[in-house]
Amino acid sequence: MKNRYLKILQEISVHSNHEISSPKIETLLPNQIIPYNREKRRNGINWMEIYLKNDKIAYIKKEHDTFYKCENVTLNDEKAIGFNYSQKTSPPIPMDKLFFPENHPDLTNNEVGKFKLESVEDTSENKIVHITLDYPKDLIDLEEIEFKKDHEFYVVNSTYNKNDIFIEVDNLKGKKGFLLKKTNYSNIADKWMSNLAITIAILVVVGIFLAFLASGWIVISGLMVLVGFVVAFILIFVLQIALMILRGIFNQIRKRF
Repeated sequence: MKNRYLKILQEISVHSNHEISSPKIETLLPNQIIPYNREKRRNGINWMEIYLKNDKIAYIKKEHDTFYKCENVTLNDEKAIGFNYSQKTSPPIPMDKLFFPENHPDLTNNEVGKFKLESVEDTSENKIVHITLDYPKDLIDLEEIEFKKDHEFYVVNSTYNKNDIFIEVDNLKGKKGFLLKKTNYSNIADKWMSNLAITIAILVVVGIFLAFLASGWIVISGLMVLVGFVVAFILIFVLQIALMILRGIFNQIRKRF
């Protein structure tokens, strides 16, 4: 079952094998989303093993800014409202020239449309992040997309630039577009780590509490329970580091085969 994907960001050559001298059999173009199997390292070069049509295996070089490893995630917020759009003109206009804060002077010569993006963490506590954007209605068609809590999708592009406010998402079933970067979601691949950490925390706290109760310390001071929580937190922190190290070692081993 294929559940790992790359979003192509720049034109990149596809090789028949993980060797520079191997034939180039295809060229991938920006915005394509392709499944991949794993990363391989040969002769000092990192390669991504990808699947083409009919599950044909091929390879692309792992180079800076040529692709984005899509994250398979589930939504933690109650809901997230975003948008998708298509341009009416050619050649394409960069996204930062199409969407602006409200009442931006660059849109005075266009028919202005408005759209409100939202990430609703908790309606009852009024934990809502939102922003209203203006856009030129005569240049683009815009449609709303919405994901609800626990909906699964892929983050297919995101940056660490503090000035960027969007993440690009796609559920690979026809719903795709842009959400606010402050949307809360969890990586599905990491969920087992969170569940394991919670289980260990519960077991450690219960164990320490019972030990204090048996020794009589819990009668002397109820603060001993707090000590149990502190110890549990430290153990979870150490466990997370250990799991990260093991994951890194495992990924390095997979590159060799």
